Amino acid sequence: MTAETAAAVTTKVEEKPRFSKIEPIGYALGDIGNGFYFQLVSNYAMIYLTDALGISPAITGGIIFAGKLISAFTDFGFGVAADKAPLREDGRYHWFVKTFRYPLMAAIVLFFLPFVSSWAMPMRILWATALYIIGVFFYSGVSAPYGSFASVSTPVVKNRDAMAAGRGFGSTAGGIIVGFILPLVIFETVNGQKTLKGQSLIWVALIFIALMWICYEITLRLTRERIRVDKSDKDQVPLTKALSAMFSNRAMVAIMIAALLLIFSQMFAGAVNTYLYKDYFNNTFALSVLAFQNVPALILAPFAPAICDKVGKKAACGFTLAISAIMFLAMFFMQISDPWIFVALSFVANLGNGFFGLMIWSFITDIIDDIQVKTHTREDGTVYTGYMFFRKIGQAISGLLSGVALGATGYVVAQSGQSIAQPEGVLSNIYAVATLAPAIGYGLIALVILFLYPLSGRITKDNAAILEVRREHGEL
Repeated sequence: MTAETAAAVTTKVEEKPRFSKIEPIGYALGDIGNGFYFQLVSNYAMIYLTDALGISPAITGGIIFAGKLISAFTDFGFGVAADKAPLREDGRYHWFVKTFRYPLMAAIVLFFLPFVSSWAMPMRILWATALYIIGVFFYSGVSAPYGSFASVSTPVVKNRDAMAAGRGFGSTAGGIIVGFILPLVIFETVNGQKTLKGQSLIWVALIFIALMWICYEITLRLTRERIRVDKSDKDQVPLTKALSAMFSNRAMVAIMIAALLLIFSQMFAGAVNTYLYKDYFNNTFALSVLAFQNVPALILAPFAPAICDKVGKKAACGFTLAISAIMFLAMFFMQISDPWIFVALSFVANLGNGFFGLMIWSFITDIIDDIQVKTHTREDGTVYTGYMFFRKIGQAISGLLSGVALGATGYVVAQSGQSIAQPEGVLSNIYAVATLAPAIGYGLIALVILFLYPLSGRITKDNAAILEVRREHGEL
């Protein structure tokens, strides 16, 4: 949409009800709901497939790679569909969360059906692959439109930062809840060795889908779409034009690279950590406590918008990520054998990563504004899911390489309930992967944010001021 046709678009910024401090909390609960699926599948699907279903690490990595690669496209497809959906009474994006949460919850339960482990191996692989892909498809239908809530909730930068911090809080809190509970209930000690109880995951899935529904319902009731762009068919921005604007924007390119590296580092480390604590440390209670590693970031959440307003998101996130990279590199050379020392250092090492996670969604809304300033187009869902596309590519690569790396360590696959003590060389390899992957990943992200990402705090505020003037004149 050009400046000449922008006047044909009705842009409403509805201040009734006025933006409330309760909205970031409502938004946070939505990502806690997301976390009941995402954290469960990201961190435990791999060990479920290897240790409960007996599928080899290489095939497991291939299943996760296929699902995540497909979801990169379904995320983008749902984002575009949400942008082009009719403008309903409650906006454009809420309908998708209302609708697609139900098939998502069904897919979670079906994936963890306990009797699948008794089937022939080809049927186990086929079932796991199909349900994994179905699950990530419907998760796209919920998470992609949900991500656009923050950018359409308010035009005020500080309030958007509060929504982004709320989502970051929800993501971190969801990770803590799932990460703490699961190791306590899905592992048991057999012959002195921690072993997965595959049958217990169906009960976890049933409880989690009930909690998901509650979280999504609260989010839908507490959040509002105030930026409502009512477009006729002739006013729709062609997808090729939206993509061109997105990929020619330096800030968008930088954040997509950062997204790929971030999710790769997080998921790779998360998947390998399960084996690190189960086999290397033989202490899954320490894995539960590790779930609290992002608590320092949660403590910072209420202050994150003020910190970024003062020094800028670019500087604050770039330098804290560099510290995280240095810490993980030091942990690799220390060759720690005590799980509690490792947990304590992980708390410090993940502070930068956690802070960046709090503010990443605010980067996206800043980029949406920057593209709108330069092109007179606003496609929140398309831009958001362009970012999510690269996150999913990172997830796909991490899923594949996690399986490949685990196989390369020499990991011996167990059957459900079987106790296996891994050889010493395997344990050393698992430790190296668990520390070097985040060290390299977070270091690269810091370089991207500090030297490639162009939007300083001043530019972000200037863009918001420009758009406010345009809205007063009924323009994009």
